[in-house]
This record gives sequence, C-alpha cells and structure tokens, in this order.
Amino acid sequence: MMYRRSMDDNKGMLFIFETEEPQSFWMKNTVIPLDIMFVNSKKEIIKIHKNTIPFSEKSLPSEKPATYVVEVRGGFADEYGIKEGDGINFVKQ
Repeated sequence: MMYRRSMDDNKGMLFIFETEEPQSFWMKNTVIPLDIMFVNSKKEIIKIHKNTIPFSEKSLPSEKPATYVVEVRGGFADEYGIKEGDGINFVKQ
C-alpha cells in the first residue's frame, strides 16, 4: 500500500507467506492509515493493528505465527465489527 493516497472499502491487499511464523509489518512510505490483520493457517484473525500511523517505522508484530496478512483502510475493522478471533475467508483465483 506504499504511496497510495486512498483506498476503496472493497479493496485491500493480501499477503501470502509460505510458512506460518511470526510476521511484522511497518508503515514506512505508507500515506494512509491501515488496519493490518494477521491471519493464521486456519484463517483465524490472530492480531489486528487498527488505524496504523502513516510513515511510522514502528514494528507491528503478529505476536503469534501467521500465514496471511490483510491490509484494508484504517477504521475498516471497527466499521464492520471485525475482531481478533474471527474467521476470514478468501479464495485464490
């Protein structure tokens, strides 16, 4: 999401990692606040960093092993009632 100035509600970014292990992201070069959701191999949301601070180099860790990371616009999780422990589903096309 680096350098993007806006994001629609129906857009986001999905990162898929080959191994389930602790992950960590940061907001360097990211202009807009994001909700960053770390997801395990069972597709359970294990950690959400909400309304992250643009341009921050602070580490945002998953705290537990994760296979996927979903980035959406800041505030999305609260607006749609998404919380840690919830399931998530997506299909690779």
